[in-house]
Amino acid sequence: MDISKQNFFAATLASTLLLPLSGCTDSAGDRAAEEVRSETQDEADDMRAAADEMADELREADGKTITGSAESSAVENTADAIEAAGERSADALEATGEATADHLEDDGE
Repeated sequence: MDISKQNFFAATLASTLLLPLSGCTDSAGDRAAEEVRSETQDEADDMRAAADEMADELREADGKTITGSAESSAVENTADAIEAAGERSADALEATGEATADHLEDDGE
């Protein structure tokens, strides 16, 4: 194979590999959207953890069984309700954050 064919193949290979990567840099809207998603996820995780901790403290105060439940069914139901409320709130926060991030991405295009 002569030099010109080698150069042609090298150029073809390079453009085949690099062409799909052109235009793949994140826009300002993409970066802002990712930041919103990250912050929202962190806040939602904190919200879930706080609800779980509150429910666990309630169970501890009542006395935990070997399975980790509260001794009293009323206390266990209350602890479960706290966890469920925390989960719903965190899910709502994530949905709002995702909608905001999507809007930022759409505006950035």
